[in-house]
Amino acid sequence: MADEDKKQLTLRIPQEVHKKLRILAALHDQTMTDYFIELVEVAYRKESKDTGPVQLKLPT
Repeated sequence: MADEDKKQLTLRIPQEVHKKLRILAALHDQTMTDYFIELVEVAYRKESKDTGPVQLKLPT
């Protein structure tokens, strides 16, 4: 995926959560970014499986 296809997200997380994410990413031989993206993708697939396609309602 090209860099122009990506968005940047800044998260402020507790130090202990950061440490756990860093350890988990290392255990899976991934960067923290790649591991976080995988966590989001897995959660999204699970939600879609449980409820059907996710539909967002935008404010009118």
